[in-house]
Amino acid sequence: MRLLFLDESGKLGEGGLFALGGIALRDRDWPELRELWQGTLAAHGWPLDREVKWHGIRKGQVPPALADALFTALAAAPFTAYVCVLDTDRGPVEFPPAEHDYFRSPEDVYATALIFLAERFQHLLAEEDDVGAIVVDSRFREDDARLRRFFADLTEGGTPYMRLDRIVEGLFLGPSHYSIGLQCADLVVAATAASERGIGEGAGYFKRLERRLARHPQSGALEGVGLKRFPEPGGGRERDRHRLF
Repeated sequence: MRLLFLDESGKLGEGGLFALGGIALRDRDWPELRELWQGTLAAHGWPLDREVKWHGIRKGQVPPALADALFTALAAAPFTAYVCVLDTDRGPVEFPPAEHDYFRSPEDVYATALIFLAERFQHLLAEEDDVGAIVVDSRFREDDARLRRFFADLTEGGTPYMRLDRIVEGLFLGPSHYSIGLQCADLVVAATAASERGIGEGAGYFKRLERRLARHPQSGALEGVGLKRFPEPGGGRERDRHRLF
C-alpha cells in the first residue's frame, strides 16, 4: 500500500500561484523516512515533537543548518513527489468561470489541483499494481467536511478521464504537527512553489528535491508528471490538460 501526503502553498482567493502537492511512499518505507526525519532533527537538537514548516524556515525560526540538513535528507528519502501549480491569475482568463469550473471559486481551485494529483497517484498505483490512500493537512472543519464529500463523489464516479479505483476509502485529514508525512509534504510543495515564484532559497532547495519528483516511465519527462502546471506555460489546449502517459 502507498500513502500520498498532501499540503498546500499559497492563499486561495488572493491571486498568484497556488500549489498543492506532497509525497507518495510505500508503507514498508515509512520506518526509513521516519528515521531520516527524526535523526536529522535530533542531530540538530530540535525536539522531535516540534513541527518544522516552510513558514518557520522563511521567518528564520528554523536554524538554517537544520533546514539545509532536512532538504538533504528529503533528497535521499524513499518517496515519489508530485506538485501541481495553478496560476490563479491566468487561469480564469484562459478558462473563463462562465464556461469552466477550474477557477470558479477558491474551492474549485483546490479541487482542480486535487483531481490532477489523484489522477497521477492513480497512475502510480496502477503501474505498481498497488492500492493507496491520500492524507491531507486539515484546513477548517467546514472545509474538511466539504472536501471529504467532494472526494467521496470523485472516487465513486471518477474524473472525466479515469476511475480512481485504486485509491481506498476517502480522504484522511489531520493536523500536520502530528504527522511527519505532512511536514515533509509541506517542505516539498512550498519549496517547489517558491522556486516557481522566483524566490531564491526555494530554487536552491527545489534543485535538491527535483530527483524525487515523478517522471514519465518511458521518456523520463518531469513536466506534466511530477510537476504539473495549469494553465500550461505558453498556453495549452483543454484536451491536453490531463496529458500524462
